[in-house]
Amino acid sequence: MSTIFGARVKNVLSADTLVLVPLKGPSTERILTLGYVQAPRLTSGEKYAFEARELLRTLLVGKEIKFWILYKSQSEKEFGDVSTPLFPSLISYLLEKGAVKLRSGIFDNEALLDLQKIEAKARDKGIGMWAKNLGAIERANELTPSQKEKSKTSPLDAIVERVISGDRLMVRALVSKNKHAVFPVLIAGIKAPRTASAEQEAEPFGEQAKSYVETRLLARNVKISIVGESSSGIAVAQVVHPAGKINSKLLEEGLAEVADWQSVLLGASGMADLRKSERIGRGQKKNLWRNEEGSRESTEKSFSGTIARVISADTLVVRLKNDTEITVQLASLRGPRQSDPETAPFVTAAREFVRSKTIGKQVRVVVESIRPKTEQLDERSLVSIFLNDGTNLSDLIVSNGYASVLKFKSESKPDYWDSLIESEMQATKQKKGIHGKVPDPERIVDASESAARAKPYLFSFQNRTKIPGIVEHITASNRFKISMPREGLRLTFVLGGLANPKGDEAIAEKALAFTTKKAYQRDVHLDIYNVDKFGGFIGNLYFPGSSVPFQIPLLQQGFAECHERSLAQTKYETQFLQAEEEAREKKLGVWATYQPEEVPVQQIAKLSIDRKYYDVVVTDVSETIALQILNDEQKKLSPFMKQMHASSSGFKPLGKPPKVGALVAAKFSENGKFYRALVIAVDRQLNKYTVRHVDYGNSESVPLSDLRELPANFGTSVLKPQAHVAQFSLVKLPPAQPIDYLQDAIYFLEDLILDRQLVACETFHNPEPNVEMDVELYDPETISKDPKWTINKELVSNGLGIVKKDLNEFEKLLSAEQQALLELEQEAKRAHKGCWEHGDIEE
Repeated sequence: MSTIFGARVKNVLSADTLVLVPLKGPSTERILTLGYVQAPRLTSGEKYAFEARELLRTLLVGKEIKFWILYKSQSEKEFGDVSTPLFPSLISYLLEKGAVKLRSGIFDNEALLDLQKIEAKARDKGIGMWAKNLGAIERANELTPSQKEKSKTSPLDAIVERVISGDRLMVRALVSKNKHAVFPVLIAGIKAPRTASAEQEAEPFGEQAKSYVETRLLARNVKISIVGESSSGIAVAQVVHPAGKINSKLLEEGLAEVADWQSVLLGASGMADLRKSERIGRGQKKNLWRNEEGSRESTEKSFSGTIARVISADTLVVRLKNDTEITVQLASLRGPRQSDPETAPFVTAAREFVRSKTIGKQVRVVVESIRPKTEQLDERSLVSIFLNDGTNLSDLIVSNGYASVLKFKSESKPDYWDSLIESEMQATKQKKGIHGKVPDPERIVDASESAARAKPYLFSFQNRTKIPGIVEHITASNRFKISMPREGLRLTFVLGGLANPKGDEAIAEKALAFTTKKAYQRDVHLDIYNVDKFGGFIGNLYFPGSSVPFQIPLLQQGFAECHERSLAQTKYETQFLQAEEEAREKKLGVWATYQPEEVPVQQIAKLSIDRKYYDVVVTDVSETIALQILNDEQKKLSPFMKQMHASSSGFKPLGKPPKVGALVAAKFSENGKFYRALVIAVDRQLNKYTVRHVDYGNSESVPLSDLRELPANFGTSVLKPQAHVAQFSLVKLPPAQPIDYLQDAIYFLEDLILDRQLVACETFHNPEPNVEMDVELYDPETISKDPKWTINKELVSNGLGIVKKDLNEFEKLLSAEQQALLELEQEAKRAHKGCWEHGDIEE
């Protein structure tokens, strides 16, 4: 008795040849030919070959069977028989059905005599291959054009003859009862990894993709629709099994990726489903995507916000409900770039198109993926943006020709990517935007280049009202850069009736933030009635649909003060004063600490100058300077900080938000280490805390998550704060408005004194709140040549320091020093250095 094996039928090559695979374990193929019989050959086009093969294919493919070996040929080819619950012998069953015949020249024994009787009975009855008038099946190697076109609406029945790879099949299309076409097809919409060949190895997961398709489609009935062909002429077909579309299944398993080039064949709706399937595979990091390091899926899929700024046609800033702003980029889009000679002429028009459609509008943002941070690029959300009416912003931009669609293979694409391709093709055909004629160079005149340039335009503006413009930039809460495309002008605009901002820097920042939120990149209307000495046009600013000038909400919030001498020009003097009074009564903004003036009654104490000299290192430069005094205490700082950094991982989070004046451990943004810091301001809206590092003097704004409790063993009682806040004696830094000379002065000082060892002469202690000392700074290298030359004098002589004129009582004791500084200041004015380049800024 022969050994009986179990197996599953993978394929039927002909009515006498089966491809078997084990029931368990590796799917090693085993070819079994039925013993003693022979079937008609499909390859040579013999009659009844297809019908005989079909009998066996429909009966056994995918089924479990039992088989045994009857004999082997000299080449070790195995011949055997098969049994199932339907029949004890497949050989007998097929002879009875007329699907096979006995081979000639077989041995005459009792078992074979029974087979001969079965065959004779089928022959006598004309069953199967013994039937009379059998017709041959006409076989073609491809479909005709009309058959391909018809298949789009009436899919053809077909049989998968062979699986070449995960995305390529050999199919037999059953055109009619007597007409078949056997040809290769590409599975529509996907690309699977390459399988192994004699010339090259398989790509990763190529064999797995092939096996996946073989298990589900080989020798199965399917429906095919020819949707097009590849560049090499291979038909591209939708292949549908009763269990579903194989292309979607491969994508979900991460065994294929979407073939973008087929978008034009399948259309947007067809490709959208495939992209959803690919996203499932990507999101679960299956197979092909297991090590993907590109764009990652976002955890926060959708949110609402307001468009606060349009950076370019594809990059926007969205303001959330809590006033946090995030920069996002439209997924799969590339707007015109200045660095690209072909699209550079369209940069302004593209940005303006997007601005006009979105700025200030409520939108819904869907995060498609997150682009990780690289050396060149910041981490960025790649998104889809939908306007209130449901319009897809990306499609709106592409269809108007103001962006191209990215087609990178590795790009994670949104579901509607193929719709963008269609819109891009249409825009190209209609020659819209970047696909059309290059616009003439933009000619914009800067009307505020100087007061002389501005004055000729003033007369025209004074005779007009509600002049349209666009806010391009905001330099201060009362100062704007306005674009006037209709006029071909750009100008600086100053809100009339308001005093220049001064005082608390935190309030100035809030005022700027308020103005930016309300006005940045918005359409506005202007009434212009004057020009300042720098060429800035003075007037009232209105938003569309409003007759209230923007100065009024600024005054109501306490973000500005009235300038009494210019109020009359605004035509809103009464309203401005009322708005200011509202803020004053509520103690908002600049009026937070307002108290009615009181006449001082105490006498000024007798003052004297007690100079103290220190060796110092300058650790920070801003409107004040931070010094470390080089003494025994300062020598302890380095080991102290090493110990603190080593222990910082155990610092506890703050139990509650800190108040101004609290001493905490704050993470420094540049290196991620914790330092001792003092909370000096709190922004409740943004949940940000401005801290000053007490050992180094620098300040920054940090979130609550970057603050920790400062353990007592690292407190100021163990080591005093090493940074001493100082200001230059008799010298103040120049203003930041209307031209930012303050930043120029800070840069100058950073180059001159930052991180350098100097000599500081303290002229007065605690001259004002939050400042420990007035100082004269000396450079040791310079004083060896000129003992009287100070950094204070260096600032003034370069026009980057202004000598104080309205002196405090103790400063009056330094009249000789002031006189020397005034002489240097006069020289800087005559030479138009620094802040004096355009004249006297103190006038």
